[in-house]
Amino acid sequence: MNICQLLARITINSIGHAAQVWFLVATFFLVSIPARALATDPAATDSAGIEPSAMDPAELLSTYVQIPSVSGQEKEAGEFFAQYCRDQGLHVHVFTDEIDSYNFAASLYPLDEGKPNVVFLTHIDVVPPGEPEGWTYPAFSGKIADGKVWGRGAIDNKAMGVMQVFAIKQFVELAREQDLPYNVSLLAVSGEETGGDKGARIITEQFLDELNPVVVYGEGGAGMRGILNAAPDKPVFGVEVIQKRRMFLEIKSSATTSGHGSIPRANYSSRDVVKATGALLEAKSKVVVAPIVQEALQSLAFYEQGIRQRLMKRLHVYVPVLGPWVRRDPLISSMLTNTITLTHVKTSDGAYNQVPQSARAVFDCRLLPETNERDFLNHVRRIVAPYEVDVRIIQSSPESPVSPQGAFFKAMERSITEVFQDAAVVPFLFVAINDNRFFRRHGIPAYGLLPAIMSDELMETIHYFDERFPIEALDKGIDVYHNLITHLLEAAMPASEITSGP
Repeated sequence: MNICQLLARITINSIGHAAQVWFLVATFFLVSIPARALATDPAATDSAGIEPSAMDPAELLSTYVQIPSVSGQEKEAGEFFAQYCRDQGLHVHVFTDEIDSYNFAASLYPLDEGKPNVVFLTHIDVVPPGEPEGWTYPAFSGKIADGKVWGRGAIDNKAMGVMQVFAIKQFVELAREQDLPYNVSLLAVSGEETGGDKGARIITEQFLDELNPVVVYGEGGAGMRGILNAAPDKPVFGVEVIQKRRMFLEIKSSATTSGHGSIPRANYSSRDVVKATGALLEAKSKVVVAPIVQEALQSLAFYEQGIRQRLMKRLHVYVPVLGPWVRRDPLISSMLTNTITLTHVKTSDGAYNQVPQSARAVFDCRLLPETNERDFLNHVRRIVAPYEVDVRIIQSSPESPVSPQGAFFKAMERSITEVFQDAAVVPFLFVAINDNRFFRRHGIPAYGLLPAIMSDELMETIHYFDERFPIEALDKGIDVYHNLITHLLEAAMPASEITSGP
């Protein structure tokens, strides 16, 4: 859920309206699929057999979806997409060439020219499709029907890659004729759905100087209607500029006790871990309105009226009143609190009548950007102090800065409003994680947005059955990226010299 959803949920419910707004903006949360046998698939799209270089956006997306690329098996789809980019006249550089780690850039100029690079980030991998009977059309059919392209990855994240490459390729001839101030690259990576270690982490740790990015535009936000009470038809786009940090936390006990379950002791490992877990899950998290959340609310308040407008302008003031309600709603709580979710519980092996000598629980914690990791860990330790357990961090993601709302953000904002002329654009906090964070840690501004207006129905298909993407939205997304490239070039050279392809 983005800040727009949060606004709708808080302000609508807190002042008594009955409207429901639910929008999964792609936290894009984290089986293997056999190689495709699509030639005999009766549901396969007519795009099969079309020469790739002649495909329109829908046909390219359809064909791309037909190549299964579940995390760990990205290479075939990556090679197809890289070859398509070559055929369009882009300079392709393959960074890593493994079945589970295929990462490449497709650029207007060769990377070895060292130009400052505007990077459009997309990921090749998709999540598993689930049971076949859940799909209207087979998950990797790429079926074109009802004005949409159907299949796993159609939204997350292959549509974005198609939009980006169709925009970039319109500048190939211009780049040949002129020495443009920026290179522009599609960066397609592996492993985003499983944490980014096989993709964006490799790029930023081993190839960052070669890529030379000055800005990254990746996934994270989207647009939707129905957010604003006073203007329900006005589309609102949330551009991700920061995300929560992830921490995996372990509580463990190895209390030495007698082994027979018929004589329980006051303290034993499984009891202490369960008690500590219960205390941790029942503890009330402090409600915090992060500065970026408040900024977005204040921006949208301009379009509202009355008490709703006042709430949006000063939500941080009303937190003491809204706090108890916020904690009861998991979606809203994820935007305004540090969250703790129990994901694993395990004891040492033994018989049913044998007291385990060790037990552990693992928690997925998501921290607001302003949260100090040490302070959070001390907070957890105070909660579980009455029990004989040890607390340790298994893994945590480093802090990354908020990407500024300077020229790169404003260029994206302008590009959106030129295509979606009545749109409002706001920065927002992403409650999950994506590959943008790797670049921010290196001081590179990164902005997350799928430039399309998405309905609740479509967003619910992400990581679920019947994932599909509207063809009309593909075309508009291409226009947004095309305008974005144009505006970034205009900032560094006379606009009269910038005339891209059709």
